[in-house]
Amino acid sequence: MTASHNNADMARDPMKEPAIPAYKRLIIAWLFVPMHRLLFRLSRGRLLGRLEGQGVLVLVTKGRKSGKPQSSPLLYFQFEEPGDLIVVASNYGQDHHPAWYLNIAASPTVTVEANGERFPAEARITQGEERAALYDKVAAANPRFARYRAGTDREIPVIALRRAGPQD
Repeated sequence: MTASHNNADMARDPMKEPAIPAYKRLIIAWLFVPMHRLLFRLSRGRLLGRLEGQGVLVLVTKGRKSGKPQSSPLLYFQFEEPGDLIVVASNYGQDHHPAWYLNIAASPTVTVEANGERFPAEARITQGEERAALYDKVAAANPRFARYRAGTDREIPVIALRRAGPQD
């Protein structure tokens, strides 16, 4: 089989596409994420409030080591209206969890910025069948997450964010 034939096969089958290369992850982490966070906040979510057809939120966690607020822009999914906001600790398919997930594991009280609102929430790490069913829904909504799952041996956590306090 020729190299060009392999590349054509990869283009047709999204499950065979490689994970995001390290240099691209660095560009995302050092350039895109801070710019995204700034534009998102300045515009109250009107700019960059959607990406790849999904909503974007800024998740503010308490740093498990520093104790300082740490913010991360993330894609979110909402499968029921009203319902929990679902985020996935995919870390671009890497073999380790993202820092924001480790922060949640240490302290599940968070702040969410989404749809022009800022509100306190509780983060719940889903388990077992619930986690698997939610991940399948996420992967159906955005095939990138199916590739992330296929590209790592770790179980990728799925987190449900529930608005804290009284609901209307």
